Amino acid sequence: MAKGLDKHMERKSIVTSFGKDLARRSKSTCELCGTKNVKLSVYEVPPVEEEPVFENCLFLCDDCIKILNNIKKSQENELRFLGDSMWSEVPLVKATSIYVLEQIKDRYHWANEMLENAYLDEETLEILGRIK
Repeated sequence: MAKGLDKHMERKSIVTSFGKDLARRSKSTCELCGTKNVKLSVYEVPPVEEEPVFENCLFLCDDCIKILNNIKKSQENELRFLGDSMWSEVPLVKATSIYVLEQIKDRYHWANEMLENAYLDEETLEILGRIK
C-alpha cells in the first residue's frame, strides 16, 4: 500500500511541476474557456500515460475540469466557449475542444455547425485519435 501511495505522490509532484510552464503557455488563463484570475490546475487529458507527459496536460479552471469529467451533464451555455478554444494554436487544446464538440453535437445544433467549420491538421487528428 505504501508503494502505491509513494508512486501516486511522485506522479502528482511531476504533474504539478508542469504548472509553471503551463502558466506561461496559457498566460495564466484557462486554456479552454479563457477565464482569468481564477485558480487553475493541471489536467491530464485521458488516456493518461504511465509517466506524466507535459504535452498531454492542459491548464484549466475548476469549471472546465468539472465539464470534462462529466460532459453529459454539462449545460448548453456552459459549452459556448468551445467556439473559441477550437481555434487554439495549442494542438491539445484544439483537439480537446473538438472532442467535446463531437460528444455534444447531437444535443446542440450549434456544436455540429462548429465542427463543420473546424480545420483539423495532422497533429490535431493524431491527438484526437488518441483521446477517443
